[in-house]
Amino acid sequence: MTTVALRALDRVAGRAETLDNGLRVVLLPQNGAESIVVALCYRAGSRDEEPGECGLAHFLEHMMFKGSAAYEPGAIDRLTQGLGGTNNAFTSHDATLYHFQFERGSWQEALRIESDRMRGLSLLPAEVALEREVILEEIRMVEDDPWDALEQAVAGRIFGDHPYGRSVLGTRESLRALDAEALRSFHRRHYRPGRAVLVCAGGLPPDAMEKIEATLGAVRRESRSAAPPVGGSEDPRTQSLRVELRRGETPRLLIAHPAPAPDDPAHVHLRLALAVLCTGRSSRVQRDLVEEDPLALWASAAVTGHRLGGMATLSAEAAPGVPPERLEEELCVRIEGLANRPPDAGELERAKRILFADWVFLHEPIAERAMTAALEHALFSPGFSRDSFRQLAGAAGSDVAGACSAWLSPETRVVGWSLPAARPLPPGRRGHVR
Repeated sequence: MTTVALRALDRVAGRAETLDNGLRVVLLPQNGAESIVVALCYRAGSRDEEPGECGLAHFLEHMMFKGSAAYEPGAIDRLTQGLGGTNNAFTSHDATLYHFQFERGSWQEALRIESDRMRGLSLLPAEVALEREVILEEIRMVEDDPWDALEQAVAGRIFGDHPYGRSVLGTRESLRALDAEALRSFHRRHYRPGRAVLVCAGGLPPDAMEKIEATLGAVRRESRSAAPPVGGSEDPRTQSLRVELRRGETPRLLIAHPAPAPDDPAHVHLRLALAVLCTGRSSRVQRDLVEEDPLALWASAAVTGHRLGGMATLSAEAAPGVPPERLEEELCVRIEGLANRPPDAGELERAKRILFADWVFLHEPIAERAMTAALEHALFSPGFSRDSFRQLAGAAGSDVAGACSAWLSPETRVVGWSLPAARPLPPGRRGHVR
């Protein structure tokens, strides 16, 4: 990884300014671009929900498209489509992000939309009821999907009562208890200029900042401070356990461990460890358990980037006829073996290049760059991606082995299985990983 390669990280670096009302604005101009992305990120997610509000942050995300003073229900989507643009949004445990992409002549429409709905929403009872049913269907789809259901069950074991252990969608019971007043209260507490970061990227005009200030800068600053996140700063980790579900026709394995926060240097070393283990055909798990001795049809690894600490996972789908307990045992052997046999120079360089290339390819679209910049400024710090890859470039094999020993040990492990109804694990195997 050379200095020249690291210049690609400048894609999410730009001019930043804080308006008088507290809104953080970041501009990412791109010469020759014919479109502009407007991404607005609020520091408010499901971790900010109070008792009895489970699913409220995500519910509000839906309602942000269902009417405000200047836009009747459905008008935002019709206007976006009529102008040839796109819009979308997502809610995480730590933040909620909205983004529009328009051609250069129409981009200010996104500013007007965000300014209007930051001031307040209509929250018509009929629209609230309709959108509640949409989210209830989302919950049903997650419950019916073997991988989604398994991941949520395992997260509940990893994080316990911490908000990270709950689904962003909420539950059927919690959704039915949420009404327009609950949505209005969450909006009032969190959807304010001082709790938000606006990123505009693409073919920006020279007076872009002035146009932003004329619209979103006019939104009144709230004098009262928001309540601290319900999750606080407590350690979300819990004791290791086993999870067994009955879904689908194929044995699915999910091994999970608590992970450090993304701004902890150990997070970079853990990402490298997972790449050495399971990213690319020459990684240890792929080579041993998918290619040479096919115990699994496929395998993958990932780590979530929750602000207070996440979850590292290795997933695999058992090959036909392979006993689930054998796949589990062999995968655990590979995980624990990395602590005793650090990656050599070739393995380490391959893992670094894969992680860097994945980031570069993901951020080819302007929209991805805008969203990453918004999350960097909202949850971490400007230049967070660059700092992380500098740490990555300097990591040694001993750092990877140390991360494996500290974060992927049997003592912190949760093993989750999604099995066909007629295929229980042997009783003796249940105690192998506590």
